[in-house]
Amino acid sequence: MRTALLGPEYASEDIKRAFENCKLRFQTLLSTDAILSTAMDQLRRDRIVAWMQGRMEFGSRALGNRSILASPVNPYSTENLNVFIKHREPFRKFAASVPVELAAEYFEVGPNARYLATVGRVRPAHREKFASAILGDDKVRVHTVSEADNPLYWRLLHKAAAEFGMPVLYNTSFNLFGDPLVCTPRDAVRSFYSSGIDALIAGCFFVEK
Repeated sequence: MRTALLGPEYASEDIKRAFENCKLRFQTLLSTDAILSTAMDQLRRDRIVAWMQGRMEFGSRALGNRSILASPVNPYSTENLNVFIKHREPFRKFAASVPVELAAEYFEVGPNARYLATVGRVRPAHREKFASAILGDDKVRVHTVSEADNPLYWRLLHKAAAEFGMPVLYNTSFNLFGDPLVCTPRDAVRSFYSSGIDALIAGCFFVEK
């Protein structure tokens, strides 16, 4: 199995049409750098970002294409994601996404972390930093990202390193409690406006509340 990104992908024209049909006021980001910088600006301000890019993941796990993202240095990330957005119990933690080549510095993980199929362990030097994501016994859900698997999300994680001092973002699936994973642009709009998510970046389009 080479990838779990096996679902539908939507062209810019499809996303724009859905946004216009929903009467949204949106901004067009004219380059990849603009997409990454806009996302990081939102995360820097402790805002929660819905991220819809490329092909949808196969299954319910968010692997960086249908994700809700949060800053790893915000001590209220657990509360914001679980209580105000996902409407689920606080003990249900989110994943920590990290570039695969840098993962060993922060976590003990196996190869299945690329599919979020296992849990890892936070290394002692970083346990305080990831306190809000730890499940217990120093375990954490780790999602390793390679440039080959997901180049855009991989670049975003490297921008997080420059911003937060570590190449990590908290990541949970882009859906609300009881709903399937977001697939279409219209799904993204519905989940965005039915939740406490602050901003949505779908392809090259940006919407904020």
